[in-house]
Amino acid sequence: MATILLRMPLDAKPKEIYEKLTTSEGINGWWSNHTEGPDGVGSTMKVSFPEAPITFDFEVIEETPGERVAWRCVAGPPEWIGTDLSFDIETAADGNTSVLFRQDGWATTEESFPFIAYSWAQILPRLKTLLETGEATPYFSF
Repeated sequence: MATILLRMPLDAKPKEIYEKLTTSEGINGWWSNHTEGPDGVGSTMKVSFPEAPITFDFEVIEETPGERVAWRCVAGPPEWIGTDLSFDIETAADGNTSVLFRQDGWATTEESFPFIAYSWAQILPRLKTLLETGEATPYFSF
């Protein structure tokens, strides 16, 4: 199984980061501005993308305030289903904060994997912008 793994430094408090990962208002500000949910562990978050005929549905599998958020893709393109996405919020000894993003469970690194990895590398800086400037700049906007 293949994994997408990206670390991004953020000038934000863990609580603020967590809020942008656990509310539709937060997720609408950096990923897609057409998101329903999440509503806590066990809920399903539905994310829509322009020109995509289906929603991507994610079960919220973990929310540890200020530390970690994890989702499992339960509906969407076949290669996405069953992948787990996690955001580990980490504070180093020097006080610097970062998010370690991981998407595990890819069956292959062929087909869409390189494009998705590249897309995440462009999407996550939108989270950084939202947290550091307050400006919502979702990567996917209707």
